[in-house]
Amino acid sequence: ADAQGVAAAMALGAAGVQVGTAYLLANEATTSAMHRGALKSEAARHTALTNLFTGRPARGIVNRVIRELGPIGPAPEFPLATSAIAPLRAKAEAQGSGDFSPLWSGQNASGCREQPTADITRSLAEGFKASVR
Repeated sequence: ADAQGVAAAMALGAAGVQVGTAYLLANEATTSAMHRGALKSEAARHTALTNLFTGRPARGIVNRVIRELGPIGPAPEFPLATSAIAPLRAKAEAQGSGDFSPLWSGQNASGCREQPTADITRSLAEGFKASVR
């Protein structure tokens, strides 16, 4: 989620990197208040690949459903998993809880910034260029 991480991955032979988490707190992002809070919390240090929310693996912040069912569990196939967990998610979110919500995050949420996406992109590009010189 930062220029140094991008440079390190490229130095190890990666053809590209994914830095989507860096944009989850961006001013233009439609990330929910609950998700934003989770990204800024200590919980964001603990992520896992999970199939419970969509039926396909994706990385998210560990919450109650991931802890209780295990990250890769008996989820319906994609895209049916989303509607299968929807009632639990809706009830929990109505009570202000993200226990059954997909709180997507990469392994390094500390790189998330509340700023315009253009500034995030510029910072990543400039930092990457500086680190490969």
